Amino acid sequence: MRPWRLSTLVLALLLTACAAPQQATPTGQGPELEGTSWVVTHIDGAPTLASTQPTMTFTDGTVAGLASCNRYVADFTQSGGSIDLGEVAVTAMACADEAVNAQEAAFTGALGRVSQVRGTIEAAELVDSGGTAVLSLERAAEKEPKPLVGTNWRLSGLIDGESVSSPVAGTTVTLTFTSDAVSGKACNNFRGPVSVDEPSLTIGPLASTRMACADKDEGDQETKVLALLGAVTRYAIDGDTLTLTATDSTGLT
Repeated sequence: MRPWRLSTLVLALLLTACAAPQQATPTGQGPELEGTSWVVTHIDGAPTLASTQPTMTFTDGTVAGLASCNRYVADFTQSGGSIDLGEVAVTAMACADEAVNAQEAAFTGALGRVSQVRGTIEAAELVDSGGTAVLSLERAAEKEPKPLVGTNWRLSGLIDGESVSSPVAGTTVTLTFTSDAVSGKACNNFRGPVSVDEPSLTIGPLASTRMACADKDEGDQETKVLALLGAVTRYAIDGDTLTLTATDSTGLT
């Protein structure tokens, strides 16, 4: 019996010596999100609607994009694999499709549970404090930004600090830039000079026609839009979205 015990012991030692060492999974790491754009493919494990996938663009300490129907924005900070998202501001446009509404509610709810990121720069997951993936992301294809000059821009949101409101229902506000002027319509037609020194931009003074607006809400919106345009100091273009901002965190998208 003694030789059998010895050979068994030797074999066990050899197997232990030949076993591949276990690699520890790095902790506290994750893809750097600043300056990246993503498409949300799954929310709490369920696939998103192929025709209306939420998007996430991380830039200058904010995350913004399409929630499904409305647009949203929130502050974000990242330290390694840890993420802190601020209060999410969402526009208030009515969405007719119930499935899109349900997806939007699921997405904005998931944002409130995000605490970590893991994965790669091409495919990542935003996870909750328990390590469960709440949002699965794929890197968005790079979109060539629209040029400021010559593009017909249409108002999609009014920014007031951390809140974003939709335009008055049934109204359209437009902007078109040349190299030294801007013109548009917000109930009345308006125009004025522009000075651009990327990313800085100043507009005005603006002159407009004096036609009566259809109702008080549209008139109030026009007053606010013209005031915001006159206060703008910076601009940024992400794909087909132009954001104009003032120093007091107000602006237009």
